[in-house]
Amino acid sequence: MLRTISLLAALSIASSWAGAGLPEAAQRSSAPSTADPEADELGLLSGSVFLAGEGEPGPAVRSAFVDLAGGGAARIVVLAQGTREGMAIDWIAAGARAHEVVTVRRGKDLADAKDLALLFAADGLWLTDLSEAVSRDPLLRALLVNALERGAAVGAGGELARALTGVPGVDGDRMCLVPRVELLAAPAGGDEDAAQRASELIPARIVVAVPEGAAIAVHQGRRVALLGAGVVAFAIKRKGGELVREQVLAAQEQRDHGDPLEYRLDFLSWVHSARGAGRPPFPPEAGGEAQLERGALLLHGGGGVGEATWERFIELAGGTDARIVCIPSAGQDDEGQAPNSYSARELTQRGCTGVSVVHAAQRRRTNHDGLLLEALEAADAVWIDGGRTFRFMDRFGETRAAAAIAGVLERGGIVAGSSAGAQVLGAFLLRGNPKTNTDITDPGYRVALGLLKGVVIDAHFRDRERGPQLARLVRDFPQLLGLGVDGETALLVQGTIGEVLGEAGVVVYDRRDGDEPPEAGLVLEPGARFDLVRGVVVD
Repeated sequence: MLRTISLLAALSIASSWAGAGLPEAAQRSSAPSTADPEADELGLLSGSVFLAGEGEPGPAVRSAFVDLAGGGAARIVVLAQGTREGMAIDWIAAGARAHEVVTVRRGKDLADAKDLALLFAADGLWLTDLSEAVSRDPLLRALLVNALERGAAVGAGGELARALTGVPGVDGDRMCLVPRVELLAAPAGGDEDAAQRASELIPARIVVAVPEGAAIAVHQGRRVALLGAGVVAFAIKRKGGELVREQVLAAQEQRDHGDPLEYRLDFLSWVHSARGAGRPPFPPEAGGEAQLERGALLLHGGGGVGEATWERFIELAGGTDARIVCIPSAGQDDEGQAPNSYSARELTQRGCTGVSVVHAAQRRRTNHDGLLLEALEAADAVWIDGGRTFRFMDRFGETRAAAAIAGVLERGGIVAGSSAGAQVLGAFLLRGNPKTNTDITDPGYRVALGLLKGVVIDAHFRDRERGPQLARLVRDFPQLLGLGVDGETALLVQGTIGEVLGEAGVVVYDRRDGDEPPEAGLVLEPGARFDLVRGVVVD
């Protein structure tokens, strides 16, 4: 069972989530405030959200809801205006230990509900038959935020499900707990074209057509399961009607209590796609000049870092007394775990005394954590450890922390990354598919930090035989300069020149002048120097 949190604590959580009060350290930070009201929208809460179509949820929806609420020990509470005979039997039959119905009397607000304390202790909370006034009650949002922060499951159907969605700062009459979704009711069995038709009217949203009795479940922060009978249709379009992304999937109609939920879609990838649909197409036709105005970038291909590479990094950082920030957030560490930073250990062993580690598993921290931002704003150098590119971009992309990392270059410092940490430093992001790193691209993960414009960077290059994939990508996007960095190797970029350091090499794919590069690319051996703008080897 989940522990009970008081109403006062829940209201405090809701206030914090809405941004009403930031930690004192964040208020002290000199980093510029983000003007983007959607800046935190990738940060889903800890629990699970079910968005159902019209009608009563079917058996597969109920059993999955109970499982994500805690299984046989779960206490399911339904918030309704008027009880319905048989409701308790339905949920207990789905596997719940206990079931309660909390009612709000017609014409009254939520604070008048019977047994309100039950709502703040529920393992699963399903909303049904509520008036528009109750669905907009700030106390209801506080209640749901409290539930999701505790890891509970929250669900609703029809218009109440739509009320759980929306864009922060735009849809002020909705709760925006599931960002960027626009829910459509579909007939029993579903409508394969409904989402695409509706997305023409609602651009830059994830338009989802859910059949009667079915539901989508967003859980583990990003995984989407589809439950019930029929098909669920997803679509995103730009303003003007250009289709960005679509998918039609059959829901899981039959499931037994305890069966694992299928990972059908990655929700955060679709959120990225929807946000991108409100902006100019990426990458732009003019990729930008591949050069640095100030500072240096060190792009390491993964594996062991050679001694000479560490020495160059420490030298460009300003010596062993330099303020160096190491970021392991491309790894799997969750909030509260002691971050495990390979680069911090190596630098400390080499006598660096100003090493600190900053880690954020939640996007809100990279916009509002004053101590994290202050460390980056004061840094002489940054090293981003390896892991997965999607994790780092979910946590740092387009945040105040990302701006602070760019500020290290503007002050003449050095930013380095290894493996995924190197891949995120270019303009176009590779290997962002959250399900696998073998796909070179993912529709929702194309935008990297952009510290080196007009460039796409891959790591572990020839050691993992990634040449054909990068060659095809550059053929598709000839405005991009492709750089494949081998393991135990780095490319040090200063100004327009990249210098190869380490044991193996760097492979260049360049079609910016319209010519077709060799299938194997141009191989730069250790010590080679390459002009990234002119596309030639230099002495």
